[in-house]
Amino acid sequence: MSPVLVDSPAKPLVQKPKRYYVSESSRGYNYILPADEEERERLNSQSEAINQIFDNKLIWAPISLKNGDIVLDSGTGSGHWLLSLANERDRNHKVPSIHLRGIDISSRMFPLPSLTPRDTNFTTHSITSLPLSWSNTISLIHQRLVYLGLQAPQWTSALSEMYRVLVPGGWIQLFEPRYPSYVSPSAAIRNHKAFQLRNKLGFEKRQVVMDIVYRLPEWIEKTGFVNLKVEKRHLPMGASWAGESSASGVKAVMGVWRALKEPVMKAGGLGIVRSEEEYDAVIEDLGRLCEETPETYFEFWVFTAQKPALPAVQKCKL
Repeated sequence: MSPVLVDSPAKPLVQKPKRYYVSESSRGYNYILPADEEERERLNSQSEAINQIFDNKLIWAPISLKNGDIVLDSGTGSGHWLLSLANERDRNHKVPSIHLRGIDISSRMFPLPSLTPRDTNFTTHSITSLPLSWSNTISLIHQRLVYLGLQAPQWTSALSEMYRVLVPGGWIQLFEPRYPSYVSPSAAIRNHKAFQLRNKLGFEKRQVVMDIVYRLPEWIEKTGFVNLKVEKRHLPMGASWAGESSASGVKAVMGVWRALKEPVMKAGGLGIVRSEEEYDAVIEDLGRLCEETPETYFEFWVFTAQKPALPAVQKCKL
């Protein structure tokens, strides 16, 4: 008897859940990346990688914090940097008892209240419009990688708001990527189609300031800040040649490209790619080239600057 052939039941197609973008649900926000659980994990890995290349030094501004000082983390996202600072504060008795405040335009990635340390809170605010009651109350403002969310006028507003809420003598420290962000000996990487996609989406569609590192010095000084300094660091983009310790940073940066897929495809591929499969192939090719090309880095800059201190009051001699 011939065996009876029975068709196996078709496996249902598993669709990846749609990602959440603040820019799609709230008018006035141009931030390109999503705000969801997948992005939370990516941000945590990215923050840890940046901490490492900056010598695990969380505060780059030359400030001596005192008990009761307030530190603001603008664009806090998952809150990784602020939680790292809270951990440093709580396990080191030499660190003063400071109050930590994180803000973002969306609360979706904030840490759960049960995981939030003492004297640490997260609230929904935009750095372009902070509460009036915060004027002259904050000692240090930290901000990382908001270049994909602010247009030029919003940067002007953000710097003005930072200046307003800082105490006299307070500091800002702003981390942003170099433009072009990849430093590489390979022309194939420097001129890669992936950068064409990101630049067209950022510059042309959202009008965000992709080349912010070249504009910030002038804008910071025009706002009134003094004592401006810049430091630069490189994040290796190939674990195969830089070692496994760089793997999480590589994954986090490459995750940015994957997060940009939905906005790019909603924009019709921007005249560069015609399908999601073609988009994926472009990103995979960039990752392969980086793994095969030593001395390929993602470059980060940190800007520190100070709100002028009040002049010392001269005592009158009688």
